[in-house]
Amino acid sequence: MTKREILQRLKGQLIVSCQAYEDNPLYGTENMVTMAKCVLAGGAKGIRACWPENVRAIRALTDAPLIGINKVMPSADTDFYDSVFITPNYESAVAVIEAGCDVVALDGTLRGRNEKELTELVQRLKAAYPDIVLMADLATVEEGIICEKAGFDILSSTLSGYTRDTMHNNLGGPDIQLIRELKSRTSCLVNGEGKIWDSKQLRDVWAAGADMVTMGSAITNPMKTTAYLIDQMKK
Repeated sequence: MTKREILQRLKGQLIVSCQAYEDNPLYGTENMVTMAKCVLAGGAKGIRACWPENVRAIRALTDAPLIGINKVMPSADTDFYDSVFITPNYESAVAVIEAGCDVVALDGTLRGRNEKELTELVQRLKAAYPDIVLMADLATVEEGIICEKAGFDILSSTLSGYTRDTMHNNLGGPDIQLIRELKSRTSCLVNGEGKIWDSKQLRDVWAAGADMVTMGSAITNPMKTTAYLIDQMKK
């Protein structure tokens, strides 16, 4: 698919993130493929998958647009809120691109690097893979403006609440204001993602102007969904 075709196929659609860490009973490529089969059968029009082996296996399953990420988790002595771990560098991006993704999502914050370094990473990827769509996972509208200038195709609200600057955002759901501002202050497509747990929140994200929406834990992580619901019960 061309970049234009990929973007057209994602617009107005629900993307489902199929991920599980080692502490989750669903961890493993076979389970990720099963998840992907389920959500595609349910009507999802795109998949977000983590690590090359999972991207490769899901690519063999479907020609639906596939967003690849390559998480390099921080060490135990590194503060989570200051860590760049979602496809943090060129090599990690190449690994999921070569595995078959149509879109590669990278950390679009400036944690641990400056605007020039982020722009150079984007330009290097665009030169090597001109048909790949680049998504910036970010937390603030200021980062979105920088990422648009750097050359990203899609801006995603994924990291709101997960960075030092936004860690105190006690929203209890998706960052609607961020989605709205990304739409009004940039010309990029916007992916509404992060902390979407129910149909009301999903409607709110669409109403804020998102061009596409990605949901993960509420659909594909029963362990985390159960913990979330129990927490809501206690409150």
